Amino acid sequence: MRGNEVNLHKALTGFHDETGQWYVLDNAGVIMPAVSNQVSTSLFRISARIDEPVHLAALQTALDRCARRFPYFAVELRRGLFWYYLEPHERALRVESDSVHPSQDFNINRRGTCLFRVRARGRQIACEFSHALSDGTGGLRFLKNLLAEYFRVRGLMDVEGTPGSADPDLYALDEAPDPREYEDAYHKHFVEEYPKPSRIPRAFHIASQQLPRFHYRIICGVVPLAEILAMARRYGVSLTEFLAAVFLDSLQDVWLETPPRQRRGRSRLAVEVPVNMRKFYPTETNRNFSLFVLATQDMRLGRREFPEIVSRAHHQLRFETDGRTIAQQISRNVSGSRKLAVRLVPLFIKDFFAKLLFSALGEDLVSGFVSNLGEVRLPEEMGRHVERFDFLPAPSTYNKTSAAVVSWRGFLYINFGSLARSRQLERLFFRRLCSLGLSVKIESNM
Repeated sequence: MRGNEVNLHKALTGFHDETGQWYVLDNAGVIMPAVSNQVSTSLFRISARIDEPVHLAALQTALDRCARRFPYFAVELRRGLFWYYLEPHERALRVESDSVHPSQDFNINRRGTCLFRVRARGRQIACEFSHALSDGTGGLRFLKNLLAEYFRVRGLMDVEGTPGSADPDLYALDEAPDPREYEDAYHKHFVEEYPKPSRIPRAFHIASQQLPRFHYRIICGVVPLAEILAMARRYGVSLTEFLAAVFLDSLQDVWLETPPRQRRGRSRLAVEVPVNMRKFYPTETNRNFSLFVLATQDMRLGRREFPEIVSRAHHQLRFETDGRTIAQQISRNVSGSRKLAVRLVPLFIKDFFAKLLFSALGEDLVSGFVSNLGEVRLPEEMGRHVERFDFLPAPSTYNKTSAAVVSWRGFLYINFGSLARSRQLERLFFRRLCSLGLSVKIESNM
């Protein structure tokens, strides 16, 4: 096989053999088992607040049907000699009671643990997904189908979603999944001849003690969407670029207020912005398909004023989302897994080097991230029963504070998730928004 044929073969993740059905982890998820634990769980969260107290029996019925329609999500992690793989989770999934501390006390490496869970409390329905399985786009598609089926069971919707309906994210739940839904799109769009990207220096991290075990603080800022979009347009940037600049400006103040001995000699600030690669490459995958770009600042050059930070963030992010630069990242991330010498290394050795690689090419390079899921859209028949959506970042003991953003029905929901005792970054971020004249309502779980 050559060229695209090889890529299509490598993109396959679903298989049957004499042991039954199993799945290969995609290129982004393969590192998660080695770096996840009960606190750094790898669980991101997408939730919806509906207009009635959740009827648990109806939600359980909806989950049963969705789990069968998304079999590549209803899986558990298994160790092989050379690679992790995913087996179908044989036990029925149960709706769990929600907690004030989301995405905690969960270990994807524990035998028999399904890699996502559905939780409910009051009027809220939440899905928590391991990044070993999917990214925000895939998680949101699952939640939308779960909500559609819940509303149908409750008699609030007449017809379930079908392909080609008002929302292409809604599937016919009685149909078998298309294999393209669980392809490894990184392998599919791999370009072999691209050189590796230049080495990126290490970044500054906030110096703060960690919260008690299994505590995860969420601070949410609710902002009128029209106001903040108008502000971004005033600066000539996109909403995501504007939010990255506010995050970078806040980090600048944190750095300046941090004693030099606690900076550990790190003068580079870096905000990671995940990019949904489905915007660049055709794929139907519900597995991971995102990469990150960076907005950075070298504090050795001194403090920068906010308008300058916005302009620099805009140009940096636009430069890094050039098509060939993105392809170069895919090439770097995928090439190692295609080498025979790497494939034949025993898994326990891979785990050791995976942790080093995740630090060297991941968390050590960034000070935090801002992930914008975008505007959620639903058919009106569904949407009138949903009051709000929230998107929460996966907890990290290394980059303790990050933000995830989603918009719905005229409001932007900016959720900071943090394992740090310090609230300094969140305070500076929302203070900056207020100083620009934006209306911000603050909520917190602790």
